[in-house]
Amino acid sequence: MAAKERASMGFIAWWGAALSTVLAALRIWEAWRDRFQVDVGYNFTGEPSIGNKIFIRNLTGYPVILAYWELVRVSGVRPFRSFKVFLSPEKDARDHRIEPHSSFQLNFSGANQFDWGYKALEGRKLYIRLYIVGRRPLLRKVYG
Repeated sequence: MAAKERASMGFIAWWGAALSTVLAALRIWEAWRDRFQVDVGYNFTGEPSIGNKIFIRNLTGYPVILAYWELVRVSGVRPFRSFKVFLSPEKDARDHRIEPHSSFQLNFSGANQFDWGYKALEGRKLYIRLYIVGRRPLLRKVYG
């Protein structure tokens, strides 16, 4: 009888270990799926009437609030990069709520139109620094 009880206990131990491993893997997968993701895209034109557009996409399952942004020219390589802010909104800019799985569009037309070619950017890359509420500033590459 003792051997039968030991075999039964061994089965229960292995069953518990396998079940807890499967549940831990499921929990890790859920955390990976629900991680914070913001994507940046662009549509640059040479027409001042149409203007340039930068899209900020919220790929998460919950809304985010964009408090502030800056367009930055970046030169050099890590850790020796240099940053030069060349365009940002007015100081009294309001927050923008970006709904889950949707995008927010920044329009640069008329007086806010900027040149985006290699010569205009002086060989630098164009990045956007996003200030999202509750997070550290994000630096995302836009062009270059």
